[in-house]
Amino acid sequence: TSQTFTAKQLRTVTATFTAPSGSVYSSNTLSAYSAAKTYDFTLALNRAVDASKIVIARTSGSLAVPTVTTTGSLASHTIRVTVPASTLTTEPTSTFTVTVDGDLVKTFTVKQAKKPSISVATATTVGGASTAVSGTFTASTWDIKSTGFVTSNNTTLSIASSSNTGTFTVNRKASFLQTDADLSATITLVGAYTASLATCTVTQNKVVYSFNPTSLSFTYAAANKNVTVTSSNAGTISSGMTATSSETWCTVSVSGSTVTVSVSANSDIASRSATVYVTYLSSRSQTFTVTQGPATVTIGGVQWAVYNVGDPGSCVSSLPSSLSTTRSASHGKFYQWNRKVAWATTGSVSGWNTATPSGSTWETANNPCPSGFVVPTKAQWDALISATNQTNGGGWSSSDYGYKIFTDKTNSANKLEFPAVGLRSTDSAGTLGNAGTWGYYWSSTQYDSTFAYFMYFNSGGVNANYDYDKPYGFSVRCVRQ
Repeated sequence: TSQTFTAKQLRTVTATFTAPSGSVYSSNTLSAYSAAKTYDFTLALNRAVDASKIVIARTSGSLAVPTVTTTGSLASHTIRVTVPASTLTTEPTSTFTVTVDGDLVKTFTVKQAKKPSISVATATTVGGASTAVSGTFTASTWDIKSTGFVTSNNTTLSIASSSNTGTFTVNRKASFLQTDADLSATITLVGAYTASLATCTVTQNKVVYSFNPTSLSFTYAAANKNVTVTSSNAGTISSGMTATSSETWCTVSVSGSTVTVSVSANSDIASRSATVYVTYLSSRSQTFTVTQGPATVTIGGVQWAVYNVGDPGSCVSSLPSSLSTTRSASHGKFYQWNRKVAWATTGSVSGWNTATPSGSTWETANNPCPSGFVVPTKAQWDALISATNQTNGGGWSSSDYGYKIFTDKTNSANKLEFPAVGLRSTDSAGTLGNAGTWGYYWSSTQYDSTFAYFMYFNSGGVNANYDYDKPYGFSVRCVRQ
């Protein structure tokens, strides 16, 4: 008879498989994030089993086989699944079985997320735009944040829309001033586990302009000049550009990349300036300056006004050569010597003053010229006549007024034109005489208390050596004081 032995039948092993907090686990499948991460599952058994009797086997895929560690008791173990960072644009899977003491207790799958990426259709744009830039991203649905999964770090280049199907749009700045800064934004694909899955950059730049020439300068006369506009970052400008001027006397038009600047005649004895800017692709340029010289010509060192005095303190703005028939826009007004009352150069007048003006010179209080200018002296008239050649223009008749052209002997570009407006006599009606055939222009130099010198001309010649009664009404041309 042998000794006895005891046979003990162990219970079948059952297990509870618990996923770690923060993981995406459903239907026996772990949806792993794209970032490298370890996932510690808890394997709770219904009886104590040594870890050496727990076998994990991979039945498909290529993911490394998880490891097993005992956590506190032989009835509780940790199964660690290590998932590397994603490198594929697909979602590969690996399936594993867990056998405990010969019993199959668990089959589970690990699905790896796609490698995330994000991009925009146009990374750099130039100029303002009201339309958004489109973009796309690639990511597994569980890998991205549930809301706000596409963000921008620029409040202007903000996210206009986004869809978890992989599309988004980025707002753009509608228009630029030249003083505005260029814009740049980092667009981030935000993950459920990782703050930044992928990024791309969006840049919106203002148009960079160059002008040739960089400024324009005009004489007092009406004229036009061109400025060519180019851009170093907006390509060839062929259409769609506009131009704006700060002043009404300076007008602008655009053809292709050329800005035509037109200035009207400057009747002021002061120079003037305007600024012009262009706008292309909703992006405003820097300005270029347009300067127009005063309505003056310097001959023999004396700066002469180009136009006759009109109302006190101002000049007309037309040359007789630019007009026809009576050339009335070039006349200005008649003045009696040392008086600041303007009289018409055509028709009849009322209230004509026949008294002899007081004073021995043309006094400041009675000066009809614009500020900074005065009635020329006899010596200045003499010098002008000596320094110039005089020629005729017009018809020298009452229907086709003549005018005298004074051309600088040393510089033929310097010219003055004087219309033959005639005069108003000293009778009580201030009768108009010699209109269209003679010109009379006061000097500030008196001959005596009754008479004063003047410059006069007809088609046959010019002289400044005569004097007339001070109550006559003559034209006035000014010189710089």
